[in-house]
Amino acid sequence: MFIVMEGIDGCGKTTQAKLLYEWLIKEGRDVLLTAEPTSSIIGKCLKTILSSGVQIDPHALALLFTSDRYEHIKKEIEPALRDKKIVISERYYHSTIAYQAAQGVDRGWLIDINSFAIEKKPDIAFLLDIPPESAIPKIQEKDKKFREAIDRLDREIEAARKFFQNNRKALYGKLQQKQAIKRIIESEKRLRELEKKRDMEISKYIKFERFERPTTLEAETARYNLFLEKVRKNYLTFDDVTKIDGTKPIDLVFDDIKRTVRKLL
Repeated sequence: MFIVMEGIDGCGKTTQAKLLYEWLIKEGRDVLLTAEPTSSIIGKCLKTILSSGVQIDPHALALLFTSDRYEHIKKEIEPALRDKKIVISERYYHSTIAYQAAQGVDRGWLIDINSFAIEKKPDIAFLLDIPPESAIPKIQEKDKKFREAIDRLDREIEAARKFFQNNRKALYGKLQQKQAIKRIIESEKRLRELEKKRDMEISKYIKFERFERPTTLEAETARYNLFLEKVRKNYLTFDDVTKIDGTKPIDLVFDDIKRTVRKLL
């Protein structure tokens, strides 16, 4: 089974995809959770462009997204489906058509270049429908939480580093004692664990910046709002998506998704 999560930035795709993945795993299913842009060389190129703030022609962006999608289908989606896995993808061809059409690219051309993907229609594509005025605060709140988590870890790392350095100085003349060596090793281990945790949090934040904000329009909130409204209207023209009210609480949105997926299992 091939399942897709679609919708504008901040609609909750990542949250719902993860909830669905965890539920299916608990049900004993073999599941692949994936996303576009991918981690392929083309996907990495896209992420670099999207996070750079550099303006690029939307036609070129569409071609890059579509090339990445071709690799995604051939190297991840199709092999997983052949292995009888359930595939959950955050974004598919609907995103390229909805977003780049909102940037002025001809919709017919976008459909043509994505014909290979449209032939590989998902068994179900969920459209988490939410107005921009509800989505943008979610993006801002997520941004705030990431920044606060990174700041907190920075403070913890600084405290752990001082503790490690003080231990090393205080116990310098007692290195032959097992207890002294153990304390130094433990304090250094704690420091390295915190540094690793911070690096992971930064990595997630970078992913958020690249995946949740795929345009350079967010600098002007009013303009971003208008852009997302265009994207939303484009999404609503698809006749191959199952619309879900994304304004409801997370658990109720997931109940709607789970109910639909259960019927297909």
